Amino acid sequence: MNSQFPVRSSAASLAIGALVLASLCARVEARPQYKKVFDSTYPNVAKSNKVNCNLCHAGEDNKKKRNHYGNALAKELKNPNVKNEKTIKEALKAIEDGDCRTGKWKERLDEGKVPCACGDGGHDPSSYIARQLARERSQDR
Repeated sequence: MNSQFPVRSSAASLAIGALVLASLCARVEARPQYKKVFDSTYPNVAKSNKVNCNLCHAGEDNKKKRNHYGNALAKELKNPNVKNEKTIKEALKAIEDGDCRTGKWKERLDEGKVPCACGDGGHDPSSYIARQLARERSQDR
């Protein structure tokens, strides 16, 4: 019975190691090709901002929830996880005339700013209700 202990221990260690690696891999950028094309298309934005998943997504907890810019890009691309850099660049150029509460995306991109900084289209951050909700959330913590 003791002769099987090292085998079981090794198997358990391997399983735990695999789980740890899998959890680390999940945090890697889901769409590195999008970031690469965005950075080459808008180098001023890439230099002046930390361009990450939040460029298109609203919040770090839920990657399925997109901001206005991300929704427009997804609609333009039509398919998830497009790999072709030319197609991605064409989609980025096609939506740059869009806008949201933050302002016109083309103007913001030309200024070196991220196109959408207003989140997911929820409450206007300057509204009374949004400020009250933010206060309540901070008091709950």
